Amino acid sequence: MAKKKVYAIKEGFDFSKNERVQNKLVDSWSECQKYIKGVKGAIYKSFEDIEEAKSFLQKGSELLRKGKDKYDENCLHVYVDGSYNSGSRKYSYGVVAVKDNVVEYIHGGSGTNEKDNNIRQIAGELKAALEGATYALNNNHKKVVIFHDYEGICHHATGFWKRKDKSSQDYYENMNALMKKGIEIQFVQVKSHEEDLFNEMADTICKNELGIPNDRILEKYLSKNLIAVKDEEIKEKLDKLVVKGQENIVIDENNINKSVEKSIKSKETKAVKEENKVKTDENQNEKDEIIQKINDVLSVLEYERLEEVLKYVKRKKNQKK
Repeated sequence: MAKKKVYAIKEGFDFSKNERVQNKLVDSWSECQKYIKGVKGAIYKSFEDIEEAKSFLQKGSELLRKGKDKYDENCLHVYVDGSYNSGSRKYSYGVVAVKDNVVEYIHGGSGTNEKDNNIRQIAGELKAALEGATYALNNNHKKVVIFHDYEGICHHATGFWKRKDKSSQDYYENMNALMKKGIEIQFVQVKSHEEDLFNEMADTICKNELGIPNDRILEKYLSKNLIAVKDEEIKEKLDKLVVKGQENIVIDENNINKSVEKSIKSKETKAVKEENKVKTDENQNEKDEIIQKINDVLSVLEYERLEEVLKYVKRKKNQKK
């Protein structure tokens, strides 16, 4: 007799209650259909073992959604995106790292993916996520929240989705290698084109890399608001992404003060070293003068007197021992 199946519904919808269904276990196919039939993006799977079904739901729960789920707001936040130009067959990626609403790192790039041409902009999104996690690890962040719109950023990293192509296989291996080095990662999905500032910034970087026109959302934001950045280098990079509003991209005062303090401290340290060197040189000069005077005296002493001086030196040496 065949074992009775259990159905794990990761994503579904209850039309009778007009509400989203998540992480639900049911014991019949007919009940499962109530929550998945006609639902775009439904995620479900059948199991013969209930523990395997629970593990399936728990594994997928690592994907959070901005605006619905709670995530760490005090650690480094990294926004990633990807784009694709069908004419050049190039993909691009964009990374924006933010801490306490201050942009501390932005990076973009482009490339071609001859092995997996069918994944288009996904190649860029996977690349961006790896770049963001690497930046966090290299800059001694113990935890990072990665914001993305493509669900595979999370599901391929955790192994929740099957990895059919080379890009997703490499991504899984590389992301897990980074996590094994000690970086904790939370994955948070952001819906694309909903004018989330930093997500739009990552999108603008991507399009700029490929020469694709963007929606000018950054300019719209800058017409009424400020964007704080860590330093002059970041400001220069952001200035190039917009055609106007550069005056509202400002260097964060706390970072300016830290930079000034560091500069002052460096100058003070240098001054102290120079002062100590002068004192050392003066002491050495005094010693040299004394030795010269002793030599002058010894040069005119009779042999018997020199023997007395030598005995005196030996006594002093023995006393120190």
